[in-house]
Amino acid sequence: MRLFLIFLFSLIILNWGGACIAAPEVDFQVYTSSYAYNGENTQWEETRTTLTYFENFTEALFDIKFNQFIDLRLGASLLVPFTFEFPDNVRVFPIITSRIGNEDVQLRLGTLTGGHNLPAPIRDPLMDMTPVVRSTSDNTLIKDGPETYLYGDKLTHGYYEYGGSFEWFRGGRGEIYMNWQILHTERHRERFDVGFNYSLDFVSEIFTPYMALHYWHNGGHEYPLVVDPVTGERTPAITENYTGALGIHSKHLSILYLASYNITDRDNNETQFGHGLYLRGTIPVKNWFEIEPIVFVSGWYLNNDHRFISVEGDPFFRVPFYAGINIKKEFTFENGISLSLGFINGVFLTETGEVGGRYDQTITMNFLYRVPVTKR
Repeated sequence: MRLFLIFLFSLIILNWGGACIAAPEVDFQVYTSSYAYNGENTQWEETRTTLTYFENFTEALFDIKFNQFIDLRLGASLLVPFTFEFPDNVRVFPIITSRIGNEDVQLRLGTLTGGHNLPAPIRDPLMDMTPVVRSTSDNTLIKDGPETYLYGDKLTHGYYEYGGSFEWFRGGRGEIYMNWQILHTERHRERFDVGFNYSLDFVSEIFTPYMALHYWHNGGHEYPLVVDPVTGERTPAITENYTGALGIHSKHLSILYLASYNITDRDNNETQFGHGLYLRGTIPVKNWFEIEPIVFVSGWYLNNDHRFISVEGDPFFRVPFYAGINIKKEFTFENGISLSLGFINGVFLTETGEVGGRYDQTITMNFLYRVPVTKR
């Protein structure tokens, strides 16, 4: 908060001259998103637990534009989960975002949104819909133990992030960002991630050269939990996760070499390297729907000690082999209303040679209403 106040004061100073000439432009925006996700597969241990998830969040905010360089966004979001696991918890997220930038670059501080143009093996698109599942390193709901989590704790939702982002749009499109996911409390440790991605989008709309790096950190022994006198359990070790991608990546096509370095216990040097090849395409079938074929082959076949692991990635890309065909359809109506349907299907092989199947379904309804408050 102190950093934000200093930054806001700087904005006021930078805009002092322009404010004397004209009042800022103000727009009011209401955005609501309701979605349902159901996931089922036949190898729970190798991927994620079965999950049915319903949720709605509605945000109301003011967009304040001081001039062509400086914007301020103020508001709040109401989150209403409809789940059997957490039926009574409704949360409010503050929205405070400061932006300085132009058509070439922009710096944002505060509440951020967006997937940072990271491929699914590094950042699972379902993170926006299943934030609770992403609250642990193994993508399962937190069990009883030295680190616990309650739904009302200060955990970012997945759609929202709190931190900073610097983007540039000339000579390609890129971003460097950092965000906090969990603050340190008496029940769990701090968690944050830092990322970088860069696309040479001026080369080709389809065959777009691309690279990305992602660092995930969870831990800190600054505030150790009390040791259980019976079991002797203590604060879990510091864990870190490094991932990278290099190749072709766009909305239409992905051909990426992936690499990861997972440190499950930094103090005791428990590490694992992994890599693999990720292929994805988007094929429109007239105006009916889109087909998205996916193939992932892990470096496990070259060395059984290698396993690609991204803590925030789709866990189905941790298995040695995955092949899927997703079917997606989006309906766009008037007045900012859209409906999206997704059928995510795949088969995979485990390290023990077992064959698994994946059958996920998603439904999303979005509504956006925007009205000017001040005259142009």
